[in-house]
Amino acid sequence: MQIVSSRLGELEVSADEVINFSDGFPGLPSWQAAVLRQTQVAPYLLWLQFVHDSEAAFLLVDLAIALPDYDLALARTAAELGEQAQVYAIVSVPGGTLIRATANLLAPVVITFTPALAGRQVILHDSGYPLRHTLFIEDEPC
Repeated sequence: MQIVSSRLGELEVSADEVINFSDGFPGLPSWQAAVLRQTQVAPYLLWLQFVHDSEAAFLLVDLAIALPDYDLALARTAAELGEQAQVYAIVSVPGGTLIRATANLLAPVVITFTPALAGRQVILHDSGYPLRHTLFIEDEPC
């Protein structure tokens, strides 16, 4: 299938690449099908492009790489997607300036790749994780 992304252009996507978010996202229940694509900026940043709308996409950071102290097990348990699931945070880039980027550690996106692609965004109430965690300090990635 072909999907259009305002950030990535036209994408050729096979059905087995589509991640099923059966519950949608909090506040966005119809956002249920998406694909992951690498960015040109850094290998630990990915685009989660939704199939239904070319403008619907989140920039994600792989928390296992970017923040190795993050409690991946807590997020995996909350998402109920298994111990092998990948854990990501949605990244905001104010004004398009990457050095000012923040990651939402309170509500990670958890994706499992086996046995089938499935994902869920969970909110880790009472975890102490911030909604906006600065990713870069003094031009150095943390």
